[in-house]
Amino acid sequence: MKKKLLILATAIMLALAGCGAKPTLAEWVETEEVTSIEDQLNTLYSSAGLRAEFSAEGSDILVFSCIYEQQLDFSGVSQEDIDASFKPQLEALSSTMTPIFDACESEIGVALSCIRVQFVNADNSVIYSYDFTK
Repeated sequence: MKKKLLILATAIMLALAGCGAKPTLAEWVETEEVTSIEDQLNTLYSSAGLRAEFSAEGSDILVFSCIYEQQLDFSGVSQEDIDASFKPQLEALSSTMTPIFDACESEIGVALSCIRVQFVNADNSVIYSYDFTK
């Protein structure tokens, strides 16, 4: 999973570098470059039953959603245990966040307030969310 997350960061930075005019964050997440990244990630994540999706919240929050294709049952699981189960994935991503913040600012002119990584159940309920800040 760590290797796949590093691929994500690299792909985002390449897509940002490929932008000509400076779009808004909401416009950028709808570009062909980002759609292509989502397609590549979805191919990588398909065996894990995950789908990737980028979106913008407001003008300065980049949201990366990992969406489970099958509903996961967390009944009886404490929030503390849920947090602990996602911690290794967040740790793997943490080193890739600063370059994404920097690339967004230099390439599309958006100073992100955070990059939100969220894990979403098949019913669209957010299981876990974490905001990376610069």
